[in-house]
Amino acid sequence: MQGEGKNFYYKEKKGMKLTVLVVDADPTSRDPLVKALRASSKIEQVYQADRLDAAYVFAKSADLMLLNPLVPNGDGVTFLERLIAQGIRPGVFIFSAFYTQELMQEYLRLGVACCMMKPVDINLLLRKIEEWQNISRKGIGERKLEIRARISKILMELGMSPISGYYDCCTAVEWLCCNRNARGRITKELYPYLAHATGQSTNCVERNIRYVIGRTWARADETVLTQYFGDATARSSRPSNAAFLCAIAEHLRHSTNLFEDELC
Repeated sequence: MQGEGKNFYYKEKKGMKLTVLVVDADPTSRDPLVKALRASSKIEQVYQADRLDAAYVFAKSADLMLLNPLVPNGDGVTFLERLIAQGIRPGVFIFSAFYTQELMQEYLRLGVACCMMKPVDINLLLRKIEEWQNISRKGIGERKLEIRARISKILMELGMSPISGYYDCCTAVEWLCCNRNARGRITKELYPYLAHATGQSTNCVERNIRYVIGRTWARADETVLTQYFGDATARSSRPSNAAFLCAIAEHLRHSTNLFEDELC
């Protein structure tokens, strides 16, 4: 995700291995993360901190920071604002058991790249880190982050929570925007693509997306639904996965020039 010109950036360097900082006051969640990261061939150095004052020191030399915002002597949003103000800009992943729509909007504004629920799925985290690193290495990184920020913003406006299925929806909308006339290929191509990317079965991907769409549709404001799906659809029952995802993709395609086939 990209935030209003105040992005955190991946610092290109020789060897391409990352220096990662884990900030979490809870050793039961911090220690497994640190152990898994140190075992990764993609990562050169792993720092850890249980307080924000200690994290500030390490953040100056980190490429990527994994931050639990609920730590002693401060809060995550204020901490990120402090880093930005001082030109300290590692990439940022948030992992927390607590999210609100207001917090998600703040993280989006501050350029956070990824938000994950605790307890963190280590394998998914490692895939997200590799994906983030690959995007940041390419010249298209800035625009990719802007695309994902716009998708996340729409899903948050609809009230979609970052539960199982949320990240599948984000990736699915991006895939549909990058693959014109792909609505008829969702079952045969999109679900297998997501399954491969997340290590799930295709049935699990389909169920997760259906669940999070149903939950979102039941709770969303009708005015917001009308904005993205039209008046008639907004008053109807929950749309199919394909109808929901394609409607958002079409809205993005028509409202921005970010989606170009060579970019995707």
